[in-house]
Amino acid sequence: MQKAFEQYQALLPLAIDWLEWVEQQCLQNGRQPSAEEMQDAISVGVSKPEKVRVLTVQSITRPDDPVLLQAAIETGLLGETATARAVGYGIEVVAGSASRRLLRHEFRHVYQFEQAGSLELFVSAYIESVLSTGYHDSVFEQDARAYENPD
Repeated sequence: MQKAFEQYQALLPLAIDWLEWVEQQCLQNGRQPSAEEMQDAISVGVSKPEKVRVLTVQSITRPDDPVLLQAAIETGLLGETATARAVGYGIEVVAGSASRRLLRHEFRHVYQFEQAGSLELFVSAYIESVLSTGYHDSVFEQDARAYENPD
């Protein structure tokens, strides 16, 4: 696991640059969450829900760099069936996939990003978790799933 983590860590600067671009696309072109969505974001822990933007896309944005794309696929971070992704304060949602449950899940990832303190720290911890336990069993995914349904 350590060797794999070191290999993916080497790609981190490239991944961060790309993810910052994805977040900017969401922030510039996305919509502000509705009042109910803002309440959901707050209820799952987001401290700055006014910064969140939701961008409807035809498919989750994939990196152009083939090495980065392959790494994202290998780790399960970019599956064929992905319908949403949170990157910092930006959330991409595939058209026709938005649901309260899905957005609450993604809002929880925004909370996790806020807690980490930076996109780089969050992505690094997220990748380490996915590499050690697998995507589905990652502590970040387990935590986000626990907040999908409103109380």
